[in-house]
Amino acid sequence: MTAKPMSRLVRQAFPYHNELATAGDRAESAVLVLGFVIAMLAVPVAGAAGSEIYALQSARVAVDQATRSRTDAVLIEDAPPAVGMSERSGAVEAAPVLATWRSRDGSPRSGEVQASPGAEKGAVVPIWIDESGAATEPPMTPEGAAIDAVFLGLLLWSAVAGAMAALYFAARFAHKRVRMRKWSAEWERIAPDWTGR
Repeated sequence: MTAKPMSRLVRQAFPYHNELATAGDRAESAVLVLGFVIAMLAVPVAGAAGSEIYALQSARVAVDQATRSRTDAVLIEDAPPAVGMSERSGAVEAAPVLATWRSRDGSPRSGEVQASPGAEKGAVVPIWIDESGAATEPPMTPEGAAIDAVFLGLLLWSAVAGAMAALYFAARFAHKRVRMRKWSAEWERIAPDWTGR
């Protein structure tokens, strides 16, 4: 923010030195200051929420890392070919394909796994399995837990700050409408004296 908008913001926040300031100006100022204070108080709250989320996600990371493992699945059918815009753009999505693999105890398992479009029968695809041997999502990593915590903390603070900004602009809009009505009424009162009508 440059010096000129900053000085204007300061004048809006503290209109008390202006002899022409109205009750509406002071109310608008109070909303601005209150919104700023609440947004600043939301910073440690969002930080604490992010820390709590990180602790919960870290517990999930520990469980995932302990209960999930990687293995190789063998496709028992061809994957469907890539079609449409995604193929031309290079962003080809994986497709569900039937495959077989072995669980931790060596017993055979089968089911759908995600494979690249066009993969042929017999191709080997790395997958993650849970304790029962069923195919599952990859385990959450510590980095993923940290990213989730930071994102959700920022989202919480942004929601509070956005609400305060919306409240301020709503108060400013209402004040402007009131001021315009007063000016209109005042002009109607003095217009005959100015225009001679």
